[in-house]
Amino acid sequence: MNKSKCSCFSVKKVIFIVVAITSILFIRCTFANTITCGGSYTSVGGDYAVPPVNITAPNNGESSKLLYTVNDSTVTAAYSDCRGGGSWINTSNTLMDIPPGEIYTIDGYTVYPTNIKGIGISINESTSGSDKPVPVWPAYIDTVTRYNNMLTTLRTNIRLWKTPGFTPPIGATQITSLTSVSFIRAMNAGDTIGTCPPGGVRMPNNNNVCKVISRRITLTAFFQLGTCELLNPNQTVQMGTYHTTPVEKGSPWVDASFQLKCPQAWGYGGSTKTPTNFNDAGNGTKTANSGNQPIKIKITPINPIVNPSQGTFKLNEGGAEGYDLQLAWGTPTSQGAIPAKPVQLGSWVNASSLNSNYSAVAYAIGANALPNGADGKINMSARYLRNSQDVNAGVANASVEVLATYE
Repeated sequence: MNKSKCSCFSVKKVIFIVVAITSILFIRCTFANTITCGGSYTSVGGDYAVPPVNITAPNNGESSKLLYTVNDSTVTAAYSDCRGGGSWINTSNTLMDIPPGEIYTIDGYTVYPTNIKGIGISINESTSGSDKPVPVWPAYIDTVTRYNNMLTTLRTNIRLWKTPGFTPPIGATQITSLTSVSFIRAMNAGDTIGTCPPGGVRMPNNNNVCKVISRRITLTAFFQLGTCELLNPNQTVQMGTYHTTPVEKGSPWVDASFQLKCPQAWGYGGSTKTPTNFNDAGNGTKTANSGNQPIKIKITPINPIVNPSQGTFKLNEGGAEGYDLQLAWGTPTSQGAIPAKPVQLGSWVNASSLNSNYSAVAYAIGANALPNGADGKINMSARYLRNSQDVNAGVANASVEVLATYE
């Protein structure tokens, strides 16, 4: 008798559990909806253009710099009437068609490559005002949730960046980049969009969401070199013949001055704010570029440096021995046995501290590096300086690189 009661109780318990599971599955199924979207228009395809801007990008060794910004650009070109059991719809943003190249993080922004090496672009959403980075599909970021009637807005913050490997192109440059996409998706995970709005298309590898707006971002920039050139690109300084004596520690100073030729200073870092044209940023409020900072100069020897603070470096091997070469700012007649202003090798110095005709403050937009007719010579002197090696006669040559650029 006891065994029979125990067996009966066990059967009832199993039946109860099975019924409970069946009930749960039935309840979940009743909440899944297929949403049908109608509406009047979508806007899949086409470019969003940033009108031409002048840029003189700095080239002072920094690997990255913000060049231009379009804040809160608006493309309002999609309307969807999505219905199906009272479901809510999310508008989401993603990026597609990324050009090949390196992806960088600069000042917290994800910067994607463009068709121009060393120029990148970042896209952050501004519909919700969060300025959060927009990821690459199949990742996405939700921006707005609405019920039934859906006016879809694609609003972004676009930033143009100088990235590692930047070599400024000359003249008008067409920059093509990625495609910014807005799509709609059901808020509830179990719901699906059965029919896209007219003109909408399915996203790749996902039949439950519908692309309703997409724009390829393009920019046109007129680039000016941020780097100056030597008026005499391959300048040779004749040091003459030097006959050494044990008493003399250095040869006479000779003139090693040079002239710079610098482009116009168009600056960088300007912006356009809240443009509302669906296809370009031409009708926004524009802020001018920041002016290029004062021109800086750096002298770097090709041969090993002996004393960077005293401007001394080695001569070419296979020639004269017992001497190094020394550089100092100023004319030969202003130099003494110990130069007052030796060249700090490998370090930047403001051109204005060497010639007051160069600006000591930021340049006006479009300004020339020098006033018309002004002398742009940078006075520098050179001499041989005795070191601890034994003296051997021979050819005493050495080379340096002169880099002058807007900050």
